[in-house]
Amino acid sequence: MADPRPATAGIPTSGRRRSRRWWIALAVLLVVLALGAWLGVRASLAKSALEAAQADAKTLQTAVLDGDASGTDATRQSLSAHTGEAVSLTSDPVWRAAEVLPFLGVNFSAVREAAAATDDVADDVIPSVVEIAGRVNLSSLLPGDGSIATEPLRDVAPRVAEAAAAADAIAGRVDTISTDGALPVVADAVEKLTRTLDGASTMLDTAARATALLPDMAGGAGPRNIMVMIQNNAEVRSSGGIAGAVALIHAENGVISFAGTRGSDDFSKFPTPVLPLTPFEQNVYTDNLGTYIQDTNLTVDFSRTGELAAAMGTRVFGVPIDTVVAIDPYVLAHLLQATGPVALPDGSELTADNAPKTLLSDVYARFPDRLVQDAFFAAVSGSVFETMISRSPDPAALVEALSASAAENRLHLWSAVPAEQTLIAQTTLAGIPPATDDDAVYTGVYLEDLTRAKMDYYLETKVDLRDARCTSQGAEYVVAVTLTSTAPADAATSLPDYVTAGGRFGTPPGDIATRVVIHGPLGAALLGASDGTDLAVKAVTDPNGRLYAQTDVTLTPGASTELVFTVVAPKASDVPPNLVTTPGITGKTTISTFPRCGS
Repeated sequence: MADPRPATAGIPTSGRRRSRRWWIALAVLLVVLALGAWLGVRASLAKSALEAAQADAKTLQTAVLDGDASGTDATRQSLSAHTGEAVSLTSDPVWRAAEVLPFLGVNFSAVREAAAATDDVADDVIPSVVEIAGRVNLSSLLPGDGSIATEPLRDVAPRVAEAAAAADAIAGRVDTISTDGALPVVADAVEKLTRTLDGASTMLDTAARATALLPDMAGGAGPRNIMVMIQNNAEVRSSGGIAGAVALIHAENGVISFAGTRGSDDFSKFPTPVLPLTPFEQNVYTDNLGTYIQDTNLTVDFSRTGELAAAMGTRVFGVPIDTVVAIDPYVLAHLLQATGPVALPDGSELTADNAPKTLLSDVYARFPDRLVQDAFFAAVSGSVFETMISRSPDPAALVEALSASAAENRLHLWSAVPAEQTLIAQTTLAGIPPATDDDAVYTGVYLEDLTRAKMDYYLETKVDLRDARCTSQGAEYVVAVTLTSTAPADAATSLPDYVTAGGRFGTPPGDIATRVVIHGPLGAALLGASDGTDLAVKAVTDPNGRLYAQTDVTLTPGASTELVFTVVAPKASDVPPNLVTTPGITGKTTISTFPRCGS
């Protein structure tokens, strides 16, 4: 007779419980492994989709800059499909559940948010960019006949503004994606996306302002007179260098014409300042700020330079000046990359490679007579301008040239029209210190030549922001400025008198005399300054509440010195500081990390 007891009757109860727990554990493990595999596969597929989208974006960028609208629609659709796939792969319930896992969850949420942002770019920004590229391109805007097509710019301006606003909103969201505790590969990917979107947002914002400004600045709503200050970095000033030559450009209905140049002698000292100066300006810059065209850019605020230079230009050229542009030989070099070489009246060529050396050094050896130098600069200005307007430059190279010039702080712009100046003031082209330090601690390091000659061709500069720490007073940090003379040992006799000044203004021939200005954060104070010994420093507060400190230094040929300024600011953000420096001939900057200090 069969045993009526169940098969497990002989197994102890505790054994059965262990068996059930084992099977449950195994089942859970299998589920976890399955879910992990599911997530791993979807993460891999999402990565592939985003990489494909990145390739599509690069193809679109090239086509837009080249003015080639053919095929852009298919590429845009491919981009949108790839970003949509990435969103789908990273937003299912399993993925969202994984976001709450300890330690690992931040990786899933960061990837999902990054994919969503990329998809939003594909849906909300790219279509506008493709549409704009189909309606207008850089080649058609600059046809090479001395004109700028203003109406197409005016027509697309609203669409560009919409794209810029959308890109800015998306970039703002990406900036808030948390990667604290994320795997390096995820954190790096989000950081790369942040940089890319910030760059795209900045570029579109610049395009939006350009399409709003250029039609009227090019005479689309009435005649405009544009004064171009060609700065000479061999005699340094805050925004780059003295105005070695000044050109006048007339714009009317988009037709651009060259109206001539003037040398510094044509802007001889005005008997009184052309505009009233503030007590601060008189104290720091003296009346020279408003009486010499060469000193209008002693100020660290280019909007003030524009006002003063325009007032002088109106008197010298005899027409109202509507716009002031400041460039230097390095801007010309960047532009020559886009246009190609320029033939000069003496039979030589000005190229991207030789422009700085030709205009900042060689000219003084070739033409000892100052009047001949001025004539050469005038001829160069005319030849360069005529070439710029008579050729249709490579669009991508032109964008790169202007972007590089702005990034190097060598290109500045001011408008007498208040609405236009408001748009300019929010860009780096304005050359205006920020109104607040909320986003990042601002520090400006500016130089002023005191030799009153062209010795700054031999001046090397290096600026370090370092040793930042929190104290009871706020954020304390060091601004270290290293100046080095590369002048030959026999500079006093081997260099032209016009380059050394021959000792006429108190600096021994061959030496370099420089004023160093530290323009600090709002409410900041100078705790000390040293070059190994205590420095004599004039420190005041400017009308906006910023520290303004200056000291003078003289270098003999081959000499080098480090000036160390200790500054304390009421607060600091734990983001890289906003360091602005005078664009010179050679120089580099380094910035250490700042802690968050104050409130």
